[in-house]
Amino acid sequence: MVSKTVEAVLFPGIDVRVERVSDSSDVLVVEAVSTACPGRCPDCRKQARRIHSSYQRALDEKPLGSRRVIVRLGVRRYFCDRKSCSRKTFVEQVPGLSERHRRSSTGLTGWLRSIAIELGGRPAARLCRRLRLVAGRTRLLRLLTAPMVPDRAPRVLGVDEFAFRKGCTYGTVLVDVEAGRVGRGRAA
Repeated sequence: MVSKTVEAVLFPGIDVRVERVSDSSDVLVVEAVSTACPGRCPDCRKQARRIHSSYQRALDEKPLGSRRVIVRLGVRRYFCDRKSCSRKTFVEQVPGLSERHRRSSTGLTGWLRSIAIELGGRPAARLCRRLRLVAGRTRLLRLLTAPMVPDRAPRVLGVDEFAFRKGCTYGTVLVDVEAGRVGRGRAA
């Protein structure tokens, strides 16, 4: 039997070191620190050389069984040394675990986004409560992003209707004739 480290089980492929795990009846608190090389400035993309400070972020993570998981992640704040850059300091982000301005891990955010896409606001919030995920309807709806809208509406539109199976399922193809772009619609 192959034994795995705590990092390999909880954070596969992510550059963190688990310092301590605290267990209570309904919450598992994992204290971890980033082991990644210095981050890059989000504006100018220059790699940092000097550390400004460090602090702990609290991130909600995907639950383990019926337990809620909270990651207390130690991250570093860096100086941006490029004179032309307007950003003086920035915080490192751990790829695969944290994103700017988020209090949940990228994995949990993906779960919540999927739930919001499938169920919408209130039903998704009810399911999240049942799964012991902390997410209200407004938070779930904020995770949804609008699809890309073309810069202009088509002037010449071609329409074709067809059957996927005879008498069962029909489809419609809309073509922007000038741009040569195809959009699809499907109806029963």
